[in-house]
Amino acid sequence: MGKYFSIGETAKINNVSIQALRLYDKMGLLKPAYVDPHTNYRYYTINQFMYLDLIKYSKQIGAPLKELKNVLDSKDIIKLLSFIKIQQKIVDKEVIRLKNISTAIGHIEDKIKYGTEYKETNEIYFRQIEKRFIIEIALNKKDEESDFQIKLRSMDKIIEENEIMFEGESGYFICLDLFLDEGKISYESVYSTLCVENNNKEIDIKEISGGNFICIAYFDSGREMAMDKLIKYIKENNIHPLGIGVETQLFNTIEQGENSDLLYELQILI
Repeated sequence: MGKYFSIGETAKINNVSIQALRLYDKMGLLKPAYVDPHTNYRYYTINQFMYLDLIKYSKQIGAPLKELKNVLDSKDIIKLLSFIKIQQKIVDKEVIRLKNISTAIGHIEDKIKYGTEYKETNEIYFRQIEKRFIIEIALNKKDEESDFQIKLRSMDKIIEENEIMFEGESGYFICLDLFLDEGKISYESVYSTLCVENNNKEIDIKEISGGNFICIAYFDSGREMAMDKLIKYIKENNIHPLGIGVETQLFNTIEQGENSDLLYELQILI
């Protein structure tokens, strides 16, 4: 019996449970090499350990064990190779997905840091902001604030269905001419930023050009004062905006419901 390993030894050597080995036996996935007819003790050979590795790898990536069983039952090495190649593609896709999640989390972390570290409100400042990839939905003049939120949520659905990661920023495009001429905020569309390296998606992904933005941050109660101050500064300093103006909510609080502490930032490309 020297060439055989008991079920307990096999479990310990391969870091699997005895219960798992019994399940694989019951499934017909990995039968013991020998079963003592008197004691019904199961024994395995070292040559079977490689099949245990296949089972473990398949479980780790979520591959159906029944599918692996069919491949092993066929005793066709080409089918096994094909099965492994398919699983490799699945793993590669999952690696990309997790990398995108990591990137998105990093962006959100940066935005939270920015929102919580920024203290001054109603003060004008300049920011260099990199190009942003976005998905955008137009607003109607009759839309109310609740409609804005519904359209933002509808973009979330599109993002999820197309397996794109939300980059952490949502906001509104404003009518820049109306703002500069009359000091009024009119929202033209809502947008959400995306983690996109190569635009090979079927949805309409747009861009907010990168560059130098003149900005002002404010609480909702100080919005009008901030608008007036920014317009005055632009005119007095003969600044010529480049046609892009967006308002975004900063990550400065997680208080839910009606909240006067929400901080907003108006960004105008110059």
